[in-house]
Amino acid sequence: MSAIEAFRRESDPYVFALALGPLLGIIVGIVAWPDAAASKLALANEAIVTNLGWLYLWIVFLSFVFVLYVLLGPWGRIKLGDPDDEPEFSFWQYLVMTFTAGLSSGGLEFWGPVEPLVHYDTRPPFFSSDTGTWAQMADALQYAIFHYGVSAWATYLVFAVAISYFVYRKDAPFRPAVILAPFVGTDNVDGWLAKLVDAMVVVITVSGITVSFGLGISQFISGLGFKWGVQLGDTGRIGLILLVGVLFLLSVIVGIQGGIRRFADLNIVLLLGLMAITFAFSQLPSLVNLGSHALTGYATDFIGMSLFYEPGSESTNWLSSWTLFFWPWWLTFAPMVGIFMARISRGRTLRQLVFAGLVGSFGLTVPWYVATGGSALLLQTSGAADLLEVYSSSGLEAVGFALFENLLPYPGVFSAVLLVLVVSFLITTLDSSTLSIAMIVDGGSESPSVLNRVVWGLMMVLLTISLNLAGGMSVLQSFTILVGLPTAVLCGLTMVGMLLEFEREYPVLGEDDTDDADVQEPSAPTQPAIERYPQESSDD
Repeated sequence: MSAIEAFRRESDPYVFALALGPLLGIIVGIVAWPDAAASKLALANEAIVTNLGWLYLWIVFLSFVFVLYVLLGPWGRIKLGDPDDEPEFSFWQYLVMTFTAGLSSGGLEFWGPVEPLVHYDTRPPFFSSDTGTWAQMADALQYAIFHYGVSAWATYLVFAVAISYFVYRKDAPFRPAVILAPFVGTDNVDGWLAKLVDAMVVVITVSGITVSFGLGISQFISGLGFKWGVQLGDTGRIGLILLVGVLFLLSVIVGIQGGIRRFADLNIVLLLGLMAITFAFSQLPSLVNLGSHALTGYATDFIGMSLFYEPGSESTNWLSSWTLFFWPWWLTFAPMVGIFMARISRGRTLRQLVFAGLVGSFGLTVPWYVATGGSALLLQTSGAADLLEVYSSSGLEAVGFALFENLLPYPGVFSAVLLVLVVSFLITTLDSSTLSIAMIVDGGSESPSVLNRVVWGLMMVLLTISLNLAGGMSVLQSFTILVGLPTAVLCGLTMVGMLLEFEREYPVLGEDDTDDADVQEPSAPTQPAIERYPQESSDD
């Protein structure tokens, strides 16, 4: 049987068609009528922010509350798999792949150096610190950490918890539609509604990843122009996109162990290396002090920042540019990242899954923001460099290269390392996202074919090329904010469903005896407590 025949046989034709059709329609519509599309999407986004901005804020906040309870409560002891199943990856590999799959999509290396700087310049309306003070610097760094902190990971983990639970405990397929199982049962998640959910997730994922792909390419090209004066026209831009696509294909061919895992390791090595060098050549005591203030404020102001919303004011305009942009963007990644995290979680517990995303990844994100964003703030406020002028003249993408230019010795070397990091993150993004999409289209297969993954990788590459040629990237960013709305609804539905499922199987919230240790079994248990709440094994 040929690869094409195998692909046709393994793919769900309804999900494939329901996903591919809208994506082709989006491409044609944006390329053919970019101005009209931009206008309509801008009006739609304004209406959503004004009338439903609160929904994004509450869904993300409640996602954090939900996964925090899974982390700390008795449900965290639920093992993903049979009692004797062992993890496929060491905990370090597991943490690294989780981190890179989740944050490579959002461009950590892109926003780290520049977002605190912009917040310092524009002053988030949540704060009232005096202009030009240390407190204003800490507030700026605090809000940047907030946008890349536990809130983003909470949305990923809602889907990861649900999908991994039903796959490894109920023998459900790797599909987003399993979030419907608490309402219809695991044997009834193959109907038209389930296929519609799966197809919608594919469309949303491709749209969100394409925005990330475009931002990464823009940052790479900006670095070439800012540091080395190399200007790439449309042909060069297309060639760069195709080069990343070829590297992605090579990563797919060698599989998870040789592909995603190796690029994930490379991402972490480069990220930690750049971070350590930045700390070493910056004002370390000042950075530690600034980071401590920002983290303290993050902890004390978390609820306030999470729910801050003033409709019909200038605050709404600021929120629509930042928090109400980031939250829908994270939500577009959430089902895809959730599927990928579930795929690598067999043999672990829900507590280990949530810890890797919520605690472990946050622990890697904060130092990067303190090192790059904090150093940018110190350079700007001390007068050592005018990075805001670089931001105004050359755009967001150039600030990271300007930071290294003014802070580090041999800036050309470290700028080149940043370029490699950008490409490596992009490959990891394409690799992990196409694995998730192929698993969906393949009806939930844990190991979809290479051709299946290649098809969706090519779709992302072609969509990115089309939008770059049409000048439509900003239009797709607006579209991403729009498609974040149905994902927010799915996220809320998933939390409700999992609360119902866990309370049926492992009742906690309704128990009268809250004295500890072992959660009472359901009234008619079908298996011993040791199997229902297996002991957590030590990490590799």
